[in-house]
Amino acid sequence: MPAPLSSRRVLLVSFLVNVFDVLSNLVVAWLTGSAVVFSEMAKGLADSSGSALLVIGERRAKRPRDAEHPLGYAREAFFWGLLSAVAMLVIGGGLSAWRGYQQLVDPTPLEMPVLALAVVALAVLTNGYAVSLSVRKLVHEDGSLRAAFRNMDRPLVKSALLRDAIGTFTSVVGLIALALYQVLDLLIFDALGALVAAVLMVIASLMLMAQARALIAGQALPKGTLRKLRMVVLATPGVEAVNYLAAIYSGASQVLVDADLDLDEDLDTVEIEALLDLIENRIRAVVPDTERVRVNLNSPTSPLR
Repeated sequence: MPAPLSSRRVLLVSFLVNVFDVLSNLVVAWLTGSAVVFSEMAKGLADSSGSALLVIGERRAKRPRDAEHPLGYAREAFFWGLLSAVAMLVIGGGLSAWRGYQQLVDPTPLEMPVLALAVVALAVLTNGYAVSLSVRKLVHEDGSLRAAFRNMDRPLVKSALLRDAIGTFTSVVGLIALALYQVLDLLIFDALGALVAAVLMVIASLMLMAQARALIAGQALPKGTLRKLRMVVLATPGVEAVNYLAAIYSGASQVLVDADLDLDEDLDTVEIEALLDLIENRIRAVVPDTERVRVNLNSPTSPLR
């Protein structure tokens, strides 16, 4: 059985693939004049920039808490994720749309179209390999891709997967476009290949922005997980009622749980402290990424708050 993949390896492979895309496609775009190859270069440049921003965000998010940020810097990762999505929109989508439009209104015949076909075919293979690593990582940890994307944690790996999947798909589209150009000798296919790649990158960037926005705004964990948390807490001896329970992502892989509970009025201070430890342990059993648990305690016979 193969050893589990680390997030660092997945992100490193994705970054190296993007750098390779930039360098190889930049040279071939200059040699051939292909809009499709230029769009592949733009995608690689956007992904490299986005990956660098995500790495910066991950490092800054791990800084220890201080007086100005008593809960730490974990949520900063979401901000850098948003910047990464903007980079894909502006650099990837913008440059690809610009070059595709140029080729559409002022067609320029391609030099060495076979070379353009070869470099795009290679991009399909390299991006496909990067996708396979991201998929293996998420499936190993969540059981399925559907379960992985239903949760909001591990945004860096999922961002890499989405970027590499878009890269693979745009490379396939570009390969088809260049093949049609080669067979039919119609330059419009080179222009359309770049424009379709631009549309795909815009859609992907908007998806990443939506995810970053939800995380920054404090989106809750999935409803199924919240139901499990409520049931576990309510089933704890000494807990009479769960008046309120919320759980949000407070970082890339950190969860904050906030609860308002009614406790048995006969409990003394020592028993309440033991009960709080038990509740926290039970919550962490359901959500291992729980970083902090905040509980507001009440007695069922206490006056209205």
